[in-house]
Amino acid sequence: MNTKAKGINKKYLKLLYRSFDWELEENEQKQLAEALENSEELRKEKDHISAQRRAVSESRVQFFKPFFSERVMKRIHSKVKINGLGSFYESMKALFQRLAIAGAIITIVLISYNLWKGNSLTAEEIFYTSDETFEEILQMPLF
Repeated sequence: MNTKAKGINKKYLKLLYRSFDWELEENEQKQLAEALENSEELRKEKDHISAQRRAVSESRVQFFKPFFSERVMKRIHSKVKINGLGSFYESMKALFQRLAIAGAIITIVLISYNLWKGNSLTAEEIFYTSDETFEEILQMPLF
């Protein structure tokens, strides 16, 4: 809202602003027309708003060249890499991939070793635990 528009009735000022973007109802159009006729400040505000909207619509062509949004997104992505967030994410991803692969390899080695040493494949033999300990672990409360 323009600081000069402080003395204008807020109801008419809202109607004026709405009239630029939406079609007013018939009674609202009449109220606004009457208010514009009776208030020089409201007419000045209308002219001021119209001038601003014209300036913005005319300048839009000069400043927003083709592929503007793509250039902005490219710049944002480059800033993410510069401040380290992108590299942090990539390094964490690589670390956890390595840990998952290492865990899978260790599990396969343990299972293979236990199959080679024994003929059966029980949880006790795979993880070097007794049945009692394994059952206790499974029945342990989560909280």
